[in-house]
Amino acid sequence: MTDRTLPHRILTKPALAAVCLLLASLALPARAQSPQTPPAGRVRAAIQNEINDDSQPHLFTWKTRKNHGRDTLVERDVQTPSGVVSRVIRINDQPLNPEQQRNEDERLRTMIDPAQMRHQQKDQQEDDARTRNMLAAIPDAFDFVYVKSDSAPNGHTLTSFQFTPRPGFIPPSREVAVFTGMQGEIVLDETARRLAKVDGTLFKEVNFGWGILGRLYKGGRFLVEKSEISPSHWDTTRIFLHFDGKVLLFKSIHVEDDETSWDFQPVPPMSVEQALDYLNHSDSAQNAKLLH
Repeated sequence: MTDRTLPHRILTKPALAAVCLLLASLALPARAQSPQTPPAGRVRAAIQNEINDDSQPHLFTWKTRKNHGRDTLVERDVQTPSGVVSRVIRINDQPLNPEQQRNEDERLRTMIDPAQMRHQQKDQQEDDARTRNMLAAIPDAFDFVYVKSDSAPNGHTLTSFQFTPRPGFIPPSREVAVFTGMQGEIVLDETARRLAKVDGTLFKEVNFGWGILGRLYKGGRFLVEKSEISPSHWDTTRIFLHFDGKVLLFKSIHVEDDETSWDFQPVPPMSVEQALDYLNHSDSAQNAKLLH
């Protein structure tokens, strides 16, 4: 990609298994438990709490820095009842040149097409269903071992658990099969009843459909960090994804994402058209304080 065009930012279907694993991990809060509660019970209670309460009472806007290969993007994101609307405002720490600006304007215009919105909504509903299914499988898929408890700078208690695949676990779906080769660490903010960090690595190759449909290679990794961005509201502030593999024995999978989010601010509910107008009119102001 030259510096005169916007990079392609759509994750393809073959990476779905890795992304579903990420989605399951993003939504893992923690309900405070007594120190005597076994780790598996604390995780199970937290997941059940998440499944029962997936409401989003507030909407936000924020900035995201994305590292994709040679290029670094900064975009302004806005939540709407119909989904997230994003506008790229810098590429490789430079404002968009005229051609890049025209390409981004055209991309944003296509978002208000009814067919595009229906497709986006359908994809979101399917992702939500996969996330709930994977969340429900986590307590049975892993064994959890207490590691340590620390005090965070804000006084909250952070508890770390190591997780490893549970022997004999039978995955109910191809997405959940990723868990059979995953191990890592979960850090819970037990004072706030939230997930502070999850770091998982594929310690072996994972096959889907006996290796005929696809496989993910050993060494794949995801890292997710969450923070309290406003009282009683937590959100994802860091994502790192790296997965390689194959689909149908010959098509390669490569997932590479490195994203950091900051500057979260509440916004009122907007239509997609209003969100686009917000992004267009706030572009210069957001650029002015981008690095603050």
